[in-house]
Amino acid sequence: MSEAFLHPKIYNIAERRNYTPNFTATDYDINFLHRGTPLVIDNGSYQCRVGWATESSPTLQFDNLVSKYRDRKLNQSMLIIGNDIYTDATAKTNAKSAFDGNVVYNFETMEYTLDYIFVKLGINTETIDHPILMTEPICNPSHSRKLCYGIDALFSYHANGLSLDGGVIISSGHTTTHVIPVVGGRGVLEQTKRISYGGLTSTDYMLKLMQLKYPTFPTKMTVNQAQYLVHNYTYVAADYFSELKEYSNPKSFAERDRIIQFPYVPPANEKTEEELARAEERKQEQARRLKEQAARLREKKLKDLEDNLAAYMELKSSKSSLKKSEFVARLKENRISDEAELDDLIQKTEKAVQRARNKLLGIDEVEIKEEPTFPLVDIPDDQLNDAEKKEKKKQISAKSLHESRQRQREAKELIRRQHEAEERMEEQKRQADFEGWLNELKRNYQAQLDKVKSLKRKKEQLSDRRSHASQLRMKSIANLASDTPQQKRRRRGQDEDTFGMDDNDWSIYKEISKEEDAWEEEEELSQLKEYETKLLRYDPTFLPEHTFDAKNSIKNSLVFMFTHGIAPQYDPEDFAQIHQLHVNIERIRVPEALFQPSILGLDQAGIVETFGDIISRFDEEQRKNMSVFVTGGHTRTPGLLNRMNISLRSILPAGSPLKIIHAKDPTLDAWRGAAMWARTNDFKNYVVTSEMYRECGGEYLKEHRFGNVYKI
Repeated sequence: MSEAFLHPKIYNIAERRNYTPNFTATDYDINFLHRGTPLVIDNGSYQCRVGWATESSPTLQFDNLVSKYRDRKLNQSMLIIGNDIYTDATAKTNAKSAFDGNVVYNFETMEYTLDYIFVKLGINTETIDHPILMTEPICNPSHSRKLCYGIDALFSYHANGLSLDGGVIISSGHTTTHVIPVVGGRGVLEQTKRISYGGLTSTDYMLKLMQLKYPTFPTKMTVNQAQYLVHNYTYVAADYFSELKEYSNPKSFAERDRIIQFPYVPPANEKTEEELARAEERKQEQARRLKEQAARLREKKLKDLEDNLAAYMELKSSKSSLKKSEFVARLKENRISDEAELDDLIQKTEKAVQRARNKLLGIDEVEIKEEPTFPLVDIPDDQLNDAEKKEKKKQISAKSLHESRQRQREAKELIRRQHEAEERMEEQKRQADFEGWLNELKRNYQAQLDKVKSLKRKKEQLSDRRSHASQLRMKSIANLASDTPQQKRRRRGQDEDTFGMDDNDWSIYKEISKEEDAWEEEEELSQLKEYETKLLRYDPTFLPEHTFDAKNSIKNSLVFMFTHGIAPQYDPEDFAQIHQLHVNIERIRVPEALFQPSILGLDQAGIVETFGDIISRFDEEQRKNMSVFVTGGHTRTPGLLNRMNISLRSILPAGSPLKIIHAKDPTLDAWRGAAMWARTNDFKNYVVTSEMYRECGGEYLKEHRFGNVYKI
């Protein structure tokens, strides 16, 4: 077994993946004032990317969140936007988005974001004297469109220098995934399909899976931490079901399991040697006091016993000087029924006094049990007085109990001798023919193991009220418990037996079957363990992990392995391990939802079926020229392109060309594509000027090949 298997790598949890503060620009007056440089805003529901069209990359890149709250310490309202939210716990708790899904619905929050953009870019003029190009989602409602808009996926397609003559764009973003056919230089929006699964959905799914897996985890996982797990540890399996089988193999599981360490406060430091010495001294002093207290209690107990014995002896000696009635009255005063009971008390007290003296002197006494005698049992009752008759009854009961115990001891001794004889015979067989003896032992063990498994299955069936085995047993119990057999009652036309129809009958049945099955199962398990003991001793190939208890232990189950890792590595007393999560099956389950949305309860087709439905609407000539372009931040998941290549080929005719192109930068290419178009003369033809805005209204837009084209 390798060192990596014994000592797996542990990864620390983090809140953010790419935290980059945005600094206020100081070059606006020099480079951009009065020059009319287009401003490009890639307004994503996850991140917003902003920059000048003449730049190669965006100047600002921040999470599209706004936090507005009142600081109680400073007694003032706070407004924090973008990445700065993560520097304050209260701001992070109150963070909100301007988006509902991927559509802007909170325009006040969006206005805060735009103000933040203009301030960070250093724009210090009263009006924004720059053309603005902003990205938008597919089918963006008209009331959300107030600027020159374009679809982010089409801009990303343009940034990668691809022809718009034909192709299919698969764009997977923060909230949704779109499959967009591109024909004749435009996106065919009426044929576009949406899957309600993206980065946000995968984060929520990961969070729910981990909360279900660790319901009592001492630390509450945040959405950002779940997002960190999705971004850093998930991957798309080439064959999902084959990969699932690999996770059930302990060796391959150890290679795929990721142990995530959450922060924790370790327990207090260990005590110094001086503190330990003082504690030991206090412990010894306390032990000495307890010994002294125990000795005083023993002395007091001995004194009380001696006083009681003296009182009993004095009462016994008073019999000779008192009348019988007076003596009986004194016995009653001391709560003694008769003289026989007094003699018994004297005898017991003398023994107790002797034991107490020996214990006080430190003398180890060896108790010698004498054979009990029963002298009154054989004497006729007419020769006994009332007290002796009462004692005779006690002796008869004691003799019966003694004889019963003697028979039990004799039976156990007989069984022991028989067992020793069987062991001697088995030892002779083992020494004469070890291989044959071992093979026979293995066969007996396997037969016994099958019997135990059969009992387990039977027990499971009998616990089900509707199972055939339970119905048969219930009918047998009902028939045996009845004075009239069930068959005779049916022939006489009486009502059919209804035992088992009532819940009370089922309770009686469960109690009867539970006692019977428990006894039978205990006997068979005892025999099985006896075989296992011999195999562990004589068969080098039979190891402790092969035993029935080990195989059925919860520590060897898949659920335990998925939750706590390999059993020998887990220590429930280790404080660090208490704050660890094991991310394993979730690594492939979360991204698999893009191909099988039903995994998380989403009633939609997966990406492969959606792609197949779209290309089936185009003729053969159009399909020949199509390439698949994959973009969007969610497509950075490792293994996605390989899985798409395998899955998409499976639905295409044999020999059909398939070219899958991944965006050079799935995150920034939408902004770069928009910036490229904003630098062309073509862009100027579609800009809505302030005069047009005042004349035509806020809903007036010029349609272009990168935007949402609405057909009326």
